[in-house]
Amino acid sequence: MAGVVSATARAESSATTSAPTTRTLTLEQALAQAKKNNRSLTAEQARLEQAQVNVDRAWTVLFPTLAAQGKFTRNNTAFPFQVNATEIRTIQPVNQLDAAINFTMPLLVPAAYPALHAVEMNQKVSEETYKTSLDNILFAVAQTFHSAVLADEVLLARRANITVTRATLTNAQTRFSAGSVTKVDVDRAELAVLRAVQAERDAQLALDQTYRALATLIQEPPGFHVVAPTATAPAATTASDAGGNVDLALHLRPEFRSLEATIEAENAEQRSYAWKWAPSLSGFGNARRFNYQNFKGDSYAWAVGLQLDWILYDGGIRDTQRHLAGAIAKEIAVRADVLRDTIRDDIANGLQQIATKTQGQQTAERSVDLARETIELVRVQYEAGTATQVDLLQAQDNLVAAQDALARARFDIALADLTVRRASGTLAGR
Repeated sequence: MAGVVSATARAESSATTSAPTTRTLTLEQALAQAKKNNRSLTAEQARLEQAQVNVDRAWTVLFPTLAAQGKFTRNNTAFPFQVNATEIRTIQPVNQLDAAINFTMPLLVPAAYPALHAVEMNQKVSEETYKTSLDNILFAVAQTFHSAVLADEVLLARRANITVTRATLTNAQTRFSAGSVTKVDVDRAELAVLRAVQAERDAQLALDQTYRALATLIQEPPGFHVVAPTATAPAATTASDAGGNVDLALHLRPEFRSLEATIEAENAEQRSYAWKWAPSLSGFGNARRFNYQNFKGDSYAWAVGLQLDWILYDGGIRDTQRHLAGAIAKEIAVRADVLRDTIRDDIANGLQQIATKTQGQQTAERSVDLARETIELVRVQYEAGTATQVDLLQAQDNLVAAQDALARARFDIALADLTVRRASGTLAGR
């Protein structure tokens, strides 16, 4: 049996050894790192830059254009023109040089202004989409951070349980040597140690996976250790202030602002396609310089003018696009109403969940205290011979279960509070 105990001790030593950590990480630091380093946010920032470029491109419709051209032509023959008895003009030289400058300036483009406003609103949608992604990333980071805190607490409970089960095994071995218990008691204690060590291994695996996920989210190299937030009243106090006013929460939620901007963009599109029935007016000018003479005898020419463009019939494209934009605006408006109802329900459910989970934490704390008292009493009774080893092992399992429940209760409160903050739009500190 000594060989089995030695193997158990080696397994315990191996399982309870974790990689040393050299730095701590608070929740605020994790969120700051995510804002700066998260790869998904970097991609969203690039998409936001694309939206700004689209706005710049939309403005070009209203800007003048200026083009220059130089041309060399080798003609097969020259073409002189007899003007009078004394004057001959070369209309076409063998080596012909031409330089031209063309200028165009939009003067009145009624459809361009609502179209530009639509593009600006689409940029606003991109900005709010970025903020939505930021909220989602911060929520994931905070959730993973609290999961890491939970994993730490569970691992500590598992290690403490190993100490308790080893003490029980040592006691059983001593009493077996004295002949006061049977081999069955020793085997039960041995099995309890093996189960505790395996549970510790599982807890260590869960902790490593959680830390790895957190490190990926915030792009932080391994080797840090999370620091549990200071135990205070649930942060839903501030969230509930926003949550009590659904209109304020809607104002803070980027998803809702994105829908509002989308509706305005589609309405602007409608106006743009309606104005495309109106004509557009532009001015133009061009100037040319050449190495030959025209019929007037000049080696240059210029012209300026106005141009009116009016599409009288396009097969119904303008009306079709206008109706499509109107239908999209109606759909987004309904989605905004759905989101309003969802936010109202999420805030109410979250606040109620925080209250319930807070009471659950108090119950879990009391359960841990009772489980500790119970295991001490049962241990005394077991040593006195008035309780069985099965009672002692059951008390040990009850203590571990109570500690797990307490860790889970703290995590549930933190998660519920995060959910309320997200629903009320205060997660990113807006």
